[in-house]
Amino acid sequence: MAKSSRDLILRDRLQFDVNASGDTGLVYGRIDMSDYVNVVKREGLAIKEIRYQIRQTDGGTGVFNPLLGLGSEAFASLKIFATTTAYENATDVGIASPDVISVFELTTVRDNGGAADENFANQWVLFGTPDLHPDGYNIVSDLLVGVSANDITTHSNTTLELDIMVIGEPVKLNEADMTEMLTQAQDL
Repeated sequence: MAKSSRDLILRDRLQFDVNASGDTGLVYGRIDMSDYVNVVKREGLAIKEIRYQIRQTDGGTGVFNPLLGLGSEAFASLKIFATTTAYENATDVGIASPDVISVFELTTVRDNGGAADENFANQWVLFGTPDLHPDGYNIVSDLLVGVSANDITTHSNTTLELDIMVIGEPVKLNEADMTEMLTQAQDL
């Protein structure tokens, strides 16, 4: 949660559709930061943490079923990431990619091992802002949140929601910061 009295907590929600094959091509949601950043006044926002919650909207409690694939697929995956640069493919996004603030990956692996019983294993990994940018990641532009899914047949033909919480602190930027970050606005 908030770590200092100057921290801001921003919330947003993104909806994305999963097709009949359980796929979602890379889609983006944009979090408007214009109330918190101003290049002329050298005001930025240091992103300290980003949290994600995937939600099902088709009844029940809204709790997301993390068992992504139940069909013949052996591997199903969902990738969510925050960035200031728009990437064309989710495969290009990793912890070493420029301007990537956090990466969340959820996978389901199906293995029947030749036996009648099937085994499923879920794994998730979050490379969060404290891991990738311990002092916070300064931005002077809007924040993009990318989502991509492959073979998540449990959720075929549904709309899923992604709740996003951003914790950041307003910062004053010096000339070196501005030179480095002005490319953010050009990349959107």
